[in-house]
Amino acid sequence: MSTERVRQSIHMAMTQCAECGGEISTTAETCPHCGAPAVVALAIASQEGFRVPTILQEAICASLQWPKGELAPEQLAKVESVKLDEAEIDCLTELVAGLRALPNLKMLGLKCTGLTDAEPLKALINLRYLYLEKNKLSSAAPLCELKQLKQLWLYGNPMPREEIILIEQALPKCEVFI
Repeated sequence: MSTERVRQSIHMAMTQCAECGGEISTTAETCPHCGAPAVVALAIASQEGFRVPTILQEAICASLQWPKGELAPEQLAKVESVKLDEAEIDCLTELVAGLRALPNLKMLGLKCTGLTDAEPLKALINLRYLYLEKNKLSSAAPLCELKQLKQLWLYGNPMPREEIILIEQALPKCEVFI
């Protein structure tokens, strides 16, 4: 295996294909095992028993001016940004599971939501812009996993300076706003 190939595989996030269960890169255009297109292979929402949380469905429908109702994987694939500022989030883990059903999600707004723990957010590895202003976050460690981030907004959180330094070191290409 070439050195370049090893470097690529280190940065590639893997998941299971929703269609066949085979291992697939989160950046793949199709599943190498069954040929399912990314919109199907990477769609968590299509897995049996999974439903996109209501708060997320409503935010998607409102921002894209779609009628309320069940969202198909093809629709979920069109979503690049979700703004949930000032929303009441009962279960962040459940919300993140729903957000993972959006294979092209690049921007997430969670300003003034009362978040105290960023741990579930580390699963959103394709995010480029994350807005977490005016929450109650005191630890940045989980956010260090988001290697694709270009901008991270953290002002208004009770986060010690050491945590900000940790983020800046882990994400040198990311602008951090405090």
